[in-house]
Parts: sequence; C-alpha cells; structure tokens
Amino acid sequence: MNIQHYKLNLDLLKNTSTPILYSHQLDKKSRFIDVTLTANDAEVTLDSSMTAVLNATTNNVIVAESQNCTISDNVIVVELTDNVLSLPGVTKCEIILSDNGGAIITAQHFIVKVTEKAINDKSKFEPAGSNLATKKDVNSAIETASAKMIAKDSLLNTSTSINLTSLEDTEQTANGVTISVKNNKISLIGTSTSAVNFILKLKKSVTLERGKAYCLSLQNFNNIKNSGCVFYPASGQTATAISSSWLLSGVSAFKNAVATYTATTSAKVDSIRVSIAANRLVDNSCNLQLEQNNKRTAYSNPDLIKSNIKPELYQVPNYTMHYLYVSNDYNENTDGFGVTKFNSILSANDSISDNSYRNRYTIVVMAGTYTDMQDRYAGLSDVKLIGYRGVMMKDYVYYESENIYNPQATIIKWDGAIGFDKSTLKSEDIIKKCPFHLDLNVHTHIKGFTFDCKNIRYALHLESGGTGYATEWTVANCIFKWGGRADCVDYAGKTTVPALGCGHSFGEIGLIENCKIIPTDCTVGYQNHENADNSDFGLSIKTGSNITIRNCDFGGTEIQARTLKGEYSDTPNILTIDRCINISEVKKLYAAPATKCDWTVVENLNKGE
Repeated sequence: MNIQHYKLNLDLLKNTSTPILYSHQLDKKSRFIDVTLTANDAEVTLDSSMTAVLNATTNNVIVAESQNCTISDNVIVVELTDNVLSLPGVTKCEIILSDNGGAIITAQHFIVKVTEKAINDKSKFEPAGSNLATKKDVNSAIETASAKMIAKDSLLNTSTSINLTSLEDTEQTANGVTISVKNNKISLIGTSTSAVNFILKLKKSVTLERGKAYCLSLQNFNNIKNSGCVFYPASGQTATAISSSWLLSGVSAFKNAVATYTATTSAKVDSIRVSIAANRLVDNSCNLQLEQNNKRTAYSNPDLIKSNIKPELYQVPNYTMHYLYVSNDYNENTDGFGVTKFNSILSANDSISDNSYRNRYTIVVMAGTYTDMQDRYAGLSDVKLIGYRGVMMKDYVYYESENIYNPQATIIKWDGAIGFDKSTLKSEDIIKKCPFHLDLNVHTHIKGFTFDCKNIRYALHLESGGTGYATEWTVANCIFKWGGRADCVDYAGKTTVPALGCGHSFGEIGLIENCKIIPTDCTVGYQNHENADNSDFGLSIKTGSNITIRNCDFGGTEIQARTLKGEYSDTPNILTIDRCINISEVKKLYAAPATKCDWTVVENLNKGE
C-alpha cells in the first residue's frame, strides 16, 4: 500500500519557527512531502524551468546531498528515501530552489524526527499539534514521545509562536558602540562615549491592529551580567517609539520579563530603536521577538512546560549531542568555518543558542596553544565592566581537548598584564578576565586542558551565583600553571589569589579530579565560599552543596573552605578531599556576618594517623 503524501506549507516572508514532521524507521517505505511555497499566505508560482534539491543531515551525518525533487502543479515533491530515514534522531532538511541558470532563489528548512520503532505499511507522517516548533524546551521534551502519542494525545498546552519582526542585516557604529544584525541576531560591543540611538529596520513593516495585544521579548543574551540597552518598537524616519511604556531593557530580559502593548488605534512598526545611555559598556548579543499575544510563547519557562507534559515523557532521558571543533589551523577558507569549525573556544561557545537537556553540545579543541582571549582583551581594562570576559559556560555544553588524557597538548594561555603598563596595572583592571566562568545554573564539564595563566581573576572561575539547584559540573585531567597577580601593583608580594576560585550554592554538585596545580606567586590552590539561596525554585528540603576534590596534586598550595553569610543551611555544605597530595593546609574560615564556617570538610589524605 502506498504511503500518503504529507502536505507542508512554507511561507517565504513570515519568520515562523521551523516546521517539525514525525516519521518512522525500518519499515522500508519512503515518505513524500508536497511542499507549497507562499508569501504572506499568497501562493508562489513556480516556473517549470526551476529545479529543487534536498540536503539532509541526521546527527551531523549527511543522509541526502543534492537529491533531486520534482516540481509539478506548483508543488515541490520531496521524497525521503530509506537512506534519509535510516538513522533515528533529528534529521535537518533543506530544500534549495534554483532558477534555470543555477542561481539560488530560496533555501527553506524543516525537520523530520525519526523514531526507532518499526511500523506497518499504513503508517504515514503524524504531525504534532500545530506542526510548528515553538519553544526550544518544548522541542526537547517531545523528542521522547512516539509519533502515535503525539498524534493521539494533547500533551502540550502551548500556542503557535510567530515572530512578526524580521530585521535587515546591518552594521552601524556611533559614539564608541558598534551594533550589528545578522540572521535576526543583534550584537553589540563597545563603551558609549555619550548617549546614542540606533535604528534597526525591519525587512517588512508590521501593522498593529487596534484592540489586539502584542508582546515584546528578548532572548539568548550571551552575557547575563551585562546590560545597558533599551529596545523600543518604533516607526518612521526618526524611529518614534510606538509607546514610551512598550520597551524592554537588558535587565528586564535577564529576569525573563516581557513587555505587552494593546494598540488603541492601528499602528505600524517598521524598526526597532536601541537606546544606550552615556558611559555604558555593552558586549552582548540577543534575539528579539514581537508576537500577537499577551504573553511570550516562543521561549517558555521550563518549569511551566513540565506541568503541561505527561510524566512519561521524562521516564527515559535521551538527547542529541552536537560537536563543534576548534583549531588554530581553521580560517575563513575552512569548510564549515563559523558553523561547526572555529578558531577560538569563545566564538564556538557564542555560536550556541539552542542548547538544552535534549540538545547538547561538545566543543572539542585541537592540540595547540590558544592565546585568542589574551589577544582579544589585551590592554582592555575591566573597570566599570558589568559582566565577565572569557567563556561563559552554558547549560549542557561541554568543553574538551581532543585528547582529555594529554592536557599538555592543548594549552590556554592568558597573561592579563599584556597590553598594560605593569607599573600602573591594578587588579581592578583584570578582575573580570578568566578563561572559563561558570554561568549560574548549568550542567557542564571541562576536561583535558593546561591553563597557563596569570594576572587574571583566577585560572578557573566556578561561581554558580546562588542558583545551584540545577548546577552539576566536573573539572578533570587539567593542569593549572598559575601565577597569581604578581604584576599588579596592589598585589605586589601577595600570594593568596587562588588557582580555582569558587562560589557554591545550595544543592550544587561539583567534582575536581585528576588535576595538578603548578604554582608561582601563589599559595592557595582552591578557595571557595557559599552563596545565599538566590533561586526561585528548590527541593523539598534545602540541601547543601556537595563538592569533591579527588586524586589531585596541589603543588604545595592550601585549600580554603569559607563561609561569608550569616544564614546557615540545615544540611551544611560538604567538601570532600579524597586521595589528594601536596596540600600545605586545609583551612575552615568565616567572615562577618558569619559566626562559624558552615562547611563539613571530609579528608581522606592517607596521613597514616
């Protein structure tokens, strides 16, 4: 029996989410998709001389390359062959439509999710709800549901999200700040010398209908410590704000806030105005969404989503792992450069925006010595900097050398004094610099690097900011050649800047194992403090942090467990030091308003006592 064709409409002008289709594996049947192209819901006429091909990858494996599609009666017929459906997982499909001269007219995308279960000959594509991918968290959740469950049950209480704004690509510089837009991503860098307004034009204006509610939201900031911008929907040559109350700042976006507006009369939005006050440092990027709704639906709170999903979705965890590669040898001429291949860990990390529990990334760094962050930030003072300089580790993104058991081969080198006059260099100039910063509540690991660093914050900064219930990390097989801040005039003669500086949270789980510290101008290997509970969720009881240091050589430095807060946990924080060597001393410390050290330190140091 023939499998029915599935109909799919792709609008060229609307910035909708990528459509997702569901298929199956092992039944030896092709799938056919009849694709119709529209422009603002008006059908696009396809000339008989046009050609269309399919490219597809599953888990970064090419399963279709320039596979011919047929064009008939204004429809592109796409065949998903056995080869395309041969692997379970997320299959990313691209249709390229070209004219008779070979020039590309458009490239359109959709996703096919292939299950492992074989089905009978009567089966066909089964769409999920509205058949549009809305929130990345929803996408992650529904990967574990079978096609039959999705078709039969209403598992998700979500609305289709359509972004009404599509920004023109641009780059503008004024008053010390550069703002650019590429593929609807807004990026800013610099420090404003005076107040400045940037106007970002829309490819197509949006008409706000009288009496209808609209929502403005910002997502995917790459540095949540750094703000200083205000975003207004605007209209006209001078980019007049539609409403002075309808705006979003970086700060409100960090708090997961949105701005809503109900038009009293019909109004047109043809630009977004970005306003920056004087003397504000901006080093950031974000996405902007405007939709017809009274609340944000594109990126939803994971906790709210879970309440609308049947528990069976979480019984069998599974995920897709993507791999990005970093090498000093890569450049603009490298195939895949800027997509899967990068010449710095920082740029690879910044490229990731769809990381989640079920959509993970590993950044693999080839052997070599990397000074890209040292070069990028040489001579740039951290004074008045709100955020950090370096890699902000992301949730379910992992960082590894190409051989995690040979850390000597992959070296991250950063001397923060480079570019400064050492006779005037102070710690405040370099205090926000570090190769890796733990970005609040994340799951991550760092494995197989040598950190040859000095005159920066620490060799490694593990600061979970009091939101540690969702934090679990590992640092393994690393060497820390740490020189403290000996070249800072206010630190001359001081050797107490630790190689690993850590701020732990309730419920946090951390492991440091098989690491070695080689100190110069440094007497402290690991120094921590606890954080107040800043999370807005938690466990049934407050559990302390649980940090383990195992099989490490501290090179004659000490370990410090510190309490800085006056509030104590009913289940205290635990630091376990297991089979480590060359520790000069283990200290339990506290400072006002604390009156005791709220850490339980468990030592297994084979002292022979």
